[in-house]
Amino acid sequence: MVMKRMIYYLTNTLLVLSLSFSMSCGDDPVNPVNPDDPQKPQGEEPGTPSVTLKVGQSYQGGIIAYIDGTGKHGLIAAATDISDGVRWNNGTDFMVTTSTAVGTGGNNTERIVGLQGDGVYAAKLCYDLVLNGFSDWFLPSSGELRELWTKRLEIGGFENMGNYWSSSELPSYYFCAYYLSWVSGDWDTRASYAAKSNIYRVRPCRYF
Repeated sequence: MVMKRMIYYLTNTLLVLSLSFSMSCGDDPVNPVNPDDPQKPQGEEPGTPSVTLKVGQSYQGGIIAYIDGTGKHGLIAAATDISDGVRWNNGTDFMVTTSTAVGTGGNNTERIVGLQGDGVYAAKLCYDLVLNGFSDWFLPSSGELRELWTKRLEIGGFENMGNYWSSSELPSYYFCAYYLSWVSGDWDTRASYAAKSNIYRVRPCRYF
């Protein structure tokens, strides 16, 4: 009887130790492992940079031109212009209804191409572009183009005497769109908008 009790006691003791060891070596219920990246906690957005990014840095097919408040997302400019002179439209003037804010160039470009269709014009060149493994390029909005001008020295490759198209229309005139003169960078000088038939340079962008 004493022997049976000793065996029962030892068996239960080993069972408790085994369970304790298993729980200590298993998954952390508070900070579970991310199966996509064991170095990041589960729930952290996949694909976000784990290093500090800065304007002027080569990244994801181009040069970082703008970083938002999160430090993880922003605007990338191609390293060079893709056209030294092309029209804004495909030959027909009509109102597309675009925006000027940072973060709207992609949607502007899709609206322009969706309405104007095939042809050789600024937004379509960006829309069709495949560069350094990326195919989601667009014509920057006027606000985004302003960011490119502000960081022009860090980005590089611009024509110092050039005029650059944005994807933003002038709301009150369906036949005009905003562009930026690289000479001054000021919307209020050297004509902040022009007829869509004018021939200006193009620098595509993409988001990250």
